[in-house]
Amino acid sequence: MNYSRSQAEETTPLVSIITPAYNQAAYIEETIRSILDQNYPRIEYIILDDGSTDNTADILKKYGENLIWETHANMGEALTVNKGFRMVQGDFVVVVNSDDILLPGAVDVAVAFMQSHPDILVGYPDWDIIDSESKVKGHREVQEFNYVHMVKHHYCQVGPGAFIRRRAFTIAGLRDPDFKYVGDYEYWLRLGLFGEFARIPATLAAWREHPVAASNSCKGEAMADEHVRVMMKYYTRPDIPVEIRCARHEALCRAHIDAALTCGFRARLMLKHLLIGFGYHPPAMLTNIYRLATKTAIRNSGHLV
Repeated sequence: MNYSRSQAEETTPLVSIITPAYNQAAYIEETIRSILDQNYPRIEYIILDDGSTDNTADILKKYGENLIWETHANMGEALTVNKGFRMVQGDFVVVVNSDDILLPGAVDVAVAFMQSHPDILVGYPDWDIIDSESKVKGHREVQEFNYVHMVKHHYCQVGPGAFIRRRAFTIAGLRDPDFKYVGDYEYWLRLGLFGEFARIPATLAAWREHPVAASNSCKGEAMADEHVRVMMKYYTRPDIPVEIRCARHEALCRAHIDAALTCGFRARLMLKHLLIGFGYHPPAMLTNIYRLATKTAIRNSGHLV
């Protein structure tokens, strides 16, 4: 039977895309175009301006008829994304940061995958790394999902372009505003207790890498603290599977390793995290010696990582 476009749209899942925006006027128009140029027929696009002080609002006004947008006083990314989660009407929800993009055809591919895997709560794709001029400078072929590995190795397989079923917000709640830098990881840890994730075998998104000031040690210290706090908080949950509960020391060791790698140029703080991590799980620390030495050498040479 032949369907008209309007009939097809009525039977096609609605996809809600949220972009939290804060002072990314240099890139947000490219983000917007990457969504509006998708050929998928049913997209609800919501942009929430978190009190930007640049000309973000002027750019959003240009596209006002093609998207839903609001501006509010600055309250941080987590609360802004949560506001979007409460607004969405779609069957599937995607968060696209205001300096990232979805690649052409991404929504079609992801929806087809999610429809063919009805038990999957989150589908996540491979992704490219782009620079400030949108040139591809790297590629990430993500790992197949393994929840135990994500916890034990303090490693998040899920990256940009992840598609979430809207029912996730009912069963697992929203993002935890207590985490500014590792909020995504915290949410995947929590959500992974309630349903299956799966890799979408296609490159569907691009993450923009910005130059980072080497002197930004305050941010590094705060990020390092969050790496540890997120695991400490996770292990207070009563619903953690036995296998993962038994891996607590290894998970905390690797959290301290990541804290050491993100604490900036504060040698004492780095040493503190390494010593605590070694105390939790010496074998895990020893297997990361090469990684630690390589990262430290790059930092000491003056190159950014």
